[in-house]
Amino acid sequence: MAQKLIKIKEDHYVIVDDLKPKDGDFVYDSKDKVIRFVKQYLKDNWIKKITHSTQPLYKNDFWAIQELKLSEVKELLGEVDVEKKASEYAINDFDDYAFCGYVKGYNQALEDNKEKKYTEEDVISIVEKSRETGLTAEYLMLTLQPKTEWEVEIVDGKLKLKL
Repeated sequence: MAQKLIKIKEDHYVIVDDLKPKDGDFVYDSKDKVIRFVKQYLKDNWIKKITHSTQPLYKNDFWAIQELKLSEVKELLGEVDVEKKASEYAINDFDDYAFCGYVKGYNQALEDNKEKKYTEEDVISIVEKSRETGLTAEYLMLTLQPKTEWEVEIVDGKLKLKL
């Protein structure tokens, strides 16, 4: 059974698999990039059953799928857990001023730099690859876009990247 971790948005990830969805399941529609609730099974290759989510997906007031901890996903992908770093920065558990200031400053720095997508090394690499391969720089820039899907597996209850 192939499992894939998909980034829906900044703080929402889901795990999908190749199992056939049935009525009442949540699915990810990779064509329209949306989560759907299956009322009638659709036999489309781009529809995948969701098995885990970092955000609750409710059915009849109950969480319909397994919880996926956002901190576990971020650790797996090597993303910064800003709240963990802020806790380490704060002098003690009651140092809300330092904690909130760290988180706010970190998030503001990300916002201020969001348009700066490529480093100087990235641009040089793109130009060199373009010369070597004859591919356009625009095409090669697509290869530098952040990943949004990863092959994963769950081993002994722990999320792992498939190699």
